[in-house]
Amino acid sequence: MNYIDKIFARADMQQIREFLLHGVEGSTDSRPYVKRIENAHKAFSARLHKDYPNEKDFEEIAQPIYDYVTVIENVYMEIGLQVGAILAAQTAQNLKTAFEGE
Repeated sequence: MNYIDKIFARADMQQIREFLLHGVEGSTDSRPYVKRIENAHKAFSARLHKDYPNEKDFEEIAQPIYDYVTVIENVYMEIGLQVGAILAAQTAQNLKTAFEGE
């Protein structure tokens, strides 16, 4: 099973419940999304400009990286939307079952 299939396998209300109840400690970043993206871009850009001070060379090396990041962004957005739909369907089914039992 590849790592993307594993994401979908974990898209389960009970898995999320276990995480919320028992958790896994991890670091969080409370900065706004835009700030986090800007800081990462500044660090990336500064590092590449160090090795490629000529703007044409910089753009030539940076463009494939931007293209790669765009694909990754699109794939994970699609995964997130699909996982959200799976969880919404599970929630609806759980509510239906709960109300049928009353």
